[in-house]
Amino acid sequence: MFKNIIILFLLFIMQPMHAQEQQYTRLKGYYRVYQSTNSMLTFFVDGLMEFYIPQSATTVEASKEKKGLPFVERKFLGERRRKAPKSNGDDTFVRMALPNLERITLLESIDSEEYSTRNNGDVYRWADKCGKISKEKRKINGQPDFVTTIELDELIGQPNHEIDMSQLRMYGIVARMTQFEESESYLSNNLLLASQKHQTLFAHYRGEDDDERIDVWSEFYVSDRMTITESELKRIKKEKNSVWTFSIPSVVPPLDKEVAEAWTKMVEY
Repeated sequence: MFKNIIILFLLFIMQPMHAQEQQYTRLKGYYRVYQSTNSMLTFFVDGLMEFYIPQSATTVEASKEKKGLPFVERKFLGERRRKAPKSNGDDTFVRMALPNLERITLLESIDSEEYSTRNNGDVYRWADKCGKISKEKRKINGQPDFVTTIELDELIGQPNHEIDMSQLRMYGIVARMTQFEESESYLSNNLLLASQKHQTLFAHYRGEDDDERIDVWSEFYVSDRMTITESELKRIKKEKNSVWTFSIPSVVPPLDKEVAEAWTKMVEY
């Protein structure tokens, strides 16, 4: 009897310690990032990856927030890379556009004084329309659900609707971005379903005169999710990647016909 009381006491004092351990939502999914140069498909990178999103704030999470980390942690699994046979091999724009989820979702980001929404779903940043929110009923894994999608134009308010990409000069590239459209879709319980970005840049290498038009699409689609603890996350990050091949999950929408056809003519690199 005394032995059982000791065990119960130990379980009691250990319970709060476990409850304080930070928990994460582990998102696994498929990503694809592809680039066209002057309207010709030049690079295509796709694969599997995971994100680890902190759940409700704890003492541990608060300490991380003080460090000002805007993005959640990620891990790349299987990957394949293809390029057009005549491409110069510089995939700088594609590597820059690999999916990187922010701690604050798009839906949360518009909950501030500078944003407002209308009854028809339009989103305004100060006096300028910058996006929209839409809802539709879809079948997710065979079950009906209402999906909310928010789309934002991130260059609204910028002079001439463009920004100078001076940080690329370290790579010998002179560029300006003229388009940056971002969208996220969520299930009815606000769980992330998909993240997409489209950027348009006009760029040239130093020493050249004429710009090329660069379009980059970055997409991530969630195929599986689970809750893990910080201890489990540390173990996962230490594990070597054992995924060498992969199949595209059924939740991923097909590519446009023109892109899919051009992909078959690309070569691995």
